[in-house]
Amino acid sequence: MMSRRQGFTLVELLIYLAITGAIAVSLVQFSLSISNARSKTFVAQEVQANARMVMEVMRRKIKMASGVNLGSSTFGSDPGALSLAMVDGTNDPVVLALDEDDGRLQMTEGGEATVYVTSDQVKVTNLVFTDLTAGGDRENIRIEMTIAYDSANDVIYEYERSYETAVSLRQ
Repeated sequence: MMSRRQGFTLVELLIYLAITGAIAVSLVQFSLSISNARSKTFVAQEVQANARMVMEVMRRKIKMASGVNLGSSTFGSDPGALSLAMVDGTNDPVVLALDEDDGRLQMTEGGEATVYVTSDQVKVTNLVFTDLTAGGDRENIRIEMTIAYDSANDVIYEYERSYETAVSLRQ
């Protein structure tokens, strides 16, 4: 009589466990790579959103200004500062500068409190204003800046981007 085999042999069981383990490891690696890609995309979007907002705020303030306070502005060096005389007739300037403690861009309007233009998740690592007027009728300011995500030394979240633009006062 032939006996019926019931169950698995040891070799079959080891092959089954090896295949199942390989599939589980590949699924975990795939999930981790998707999570890392999502984190990197978030970091890039945060830097770009802050850059758009900073550029728009600076562009709007420069266009609204009646002139640049040359004695209070720092041109051609990092970190630069830009002091703008406003059209409203008050002697209160708008000053755009870096907070040297945490690298955030700040704006001070007249006697009011300082407002941070960038979020606490990013740092402006380079801010240079250049006076491009050169004897023309309109004052022109070039803005160069580098914005980096505050990664806290985590390689996954490292991202920085440089931006440059020029803005003319309306006058």
